Amino acid sequence: MTVTSPDPLPATHHENTVAIVGGTGALGLGLATRWAHSGVHVRIGSRRPEAAQACADKLPGAVGGDNTTMIEGAAAVVVAVPFSAHVETMRSLAKAIQPGQLVIDTTAPLLPVGPRGLRPIVPWAGSAAEQAQALLPDGTSVVSALQTVSAATLQNLELRLEEDVLLCGDYTADKVLAADLIGRIPGLRTVDCGLLDMSGVCERITALLIGINRRYKTHAGIRITGLPEPDAR
Repeated sequence: MTVTSPDPLPATHHENTVAIVGGTGALGLGLATRWAHSGVHVRIGSRRPEAAQACADKLPGAVGGDNTTMIEGAAAVVVAVPFSAHVETMRSLAKAIQPGQLVIDTTAPLLPVGPRGLRPIVPWAGSAAEQAQALLPDGTSVVSALQTVSAATLQNLELRLEEDVLLCGDYTADKVLAADLIGRIPGLRTVDCGLLDMSGVCERITALLIGINRRYKTHAGIRITGLPEPDAR
């Protein structure tokens, strides 16, 4: 597979800073917790700045505020919102995102079925990540990742992570940056799953895992065997 890498990030972006849009939700807070305790400068964004700051106050070195303020100057912007808020969130980000900022979309399109079930759905663009790419300005880099990692496991620092993160994106440099950031969380290994149009496959695995975890009352993740160590980037 041959892909073209974009220009390097502008020097004004803080390479060790991640902004999490939807950072007060279960997955966003879990990622913020792990990154903050790994020495990453975390910015927690929310439509409710007070709630974001309250979450940030519990984490080392973290800050909180509204989404637009938090993404300013961050090298990576992680979107951790439910699919129901995805279009609105992307349209809001489109007004504030700057050239050179990487968007890591963690969204899994799921539809509640019955009292406890979830069914994967296919967005109009093919996947949530492709929907994000279509809604953001031309030239914005989008990588899909982290849909299969348990939010509850991430939030509990006493639990050890031993799983893979499926990574999709059109540019090698973007996937390297995302993998480096995700690799700051001990126990997470990234696996390059190809171009962004493969994201739909990865996103739909989330519903499968949720069902397994509910039946077995656990927090199982994905592990790809037979890959060279230390990683598969």
